[in-house]
Amino acid sequence: MSPRSQGKQGFAQAQFLRALAGGAPALLLAAYLLSQQAWSIYPKILLLCLAGAAWLGMAWRLRERAEFQRLLLGNVIEGVIAGEYQQRLRRAGPEDLLGEQINRLVDGLHQQRQQALAALSLAENVLQQLDVAVFAFDGQDHLQLANPSALRLLQCEAAQALGRDARSLGLAALLQADTEPLCEHVFPGAAGLWRLRRQAYAMPGQSQDKPAQHRLLFVTDLKQVLREEELQAWQRLLRVLSHEVNNSLAPIASLSEMLSQGLQKQGQGQAISADWRQDAEESLALIRDRARHLGEFVQRYAQLARLPEPHKQRFDLAALLRRLPALLPQARLELSGLGEGELPFFGDPVQIEQMLINLLQNGIEAGGAPLRLQVQAQPLELRLLDQGCGIANAANLFVPFYTTKPQGSGIGLVLARRIAEAHQGSLALSNRPNDPGCQALLRFATAPGSL
Repeated sequence: MSPRSQGKQGFAQAQFLRALAGGAPALLLAAYLLSQQAWSIYPKILLLCLAGAAWLGMAWRLRERAEFQRLLLGNVIEGVIAGEYQQRLRRAGPEDLLGEQINRLVDGLHQQRQQALAALSLAENVLQQLDVAVFAFDGQDHLQLANPSALRLLQCEAAQALGRDARSLGLAALLQADTEPLCEHVFPGAAGLWRLRRQAYAMPGQSQDKPAQHRLLFVTDLKQVLREEELQAWQRLLRVLSHEVNNSLAPIASLSEMLSQGLQKQGQGQAISADWRQDAEESLALIRDRARHLGEFVQRYAQLARLPEPHKQRFDLAALLRRLPALLPQARLELSGLGEGELPFFGDPVQIEQMLINLLQNGIEAGGAPLRLQVQAQPLELRLLDQGCGIANAANLFVPFYTTKPQGSGIGLVLARRIAEAHQGSLALSNRPNDPGCQALLRFATAPGSL
């Protein structure tokens, strides 16, 4: 017999013995009073037996009732522990306050559980829809939770990621990184600048005296955070467009008015001087040049606005890089870190080549030749170094049509960055820290499915 069963029987036996002990004085008193009566022995024995039977029957009834209530209460409590709230105590009568209170307690717990489940469902739905990547780690830095945005960065399913430590997932550095500045990091599914936030949390049952070791990591893509910067970029773009169009239309309108007045004079019979004819020819030539310039500007705008979707395929990036010195010999390009083997890449080879040509051309126009291209395979990074004058105004680097070069179009860097982002990569330009010139850094996601 198990100790738990013995405990149950012991409780019922104790209730029975208490009932017997409570009725024993009354039975003894009844036996004494009967012994004082002048009756025959048989009626006395009969009455004493009836009183004893009533005494034992009531004690046994009380025991059974207590045992039934105890079993029912145990079932209710076990149901509550298991999360089932269908069981209720049967009230013995209108005065059974204990049964009423226990039933009210069960109803309250059931309502609280329903509210908690609704809140949990709401939190899960919000977490599933968040664009922010959310990672939850336990005290040993093992991943316990990751929302869909986080799994997209890791390029794996939840079953493959949960339970793994932060180091094997490539997230150990983010758990220790400073959260104040922006963080540049390469995930298997994306690369770029990220904003990090960390928050400690305690698990149920954890001592409040000890600091919580469990941590939440929030990783925000700055394409959402920097929407205000994007708006400012568009405002700068509109200023550049307005300036470019007005520079062409204003002289065209002025010269057209002058020619119109000359033609009116000719129609009225007035003689046209040779100087006016020469001015008219020069004016027409200027109108033709400005119109051609405006047409070229519109063509460049169409080229930027209609960049086609990349036709991705697997190709050898190393072979493409080895062709670059021959494509632009004036760059005097030097390749380093490339090696002799292949470098598999998943993307559009035409667009990737165009992106690299744009960057090389930018370095050539800045007077940075000879250029050097440093290649790193894992994670994939391409660092192009020139020896030019460097960057004077970094705020306008990627503003379309903004250029400081006499023959520049202002769209080369914009197209290069758009191509990089279409291949789950990033492009950053900065001055070289220790040498004159500029460096262009291309970083790409590392997962085979995205390269």
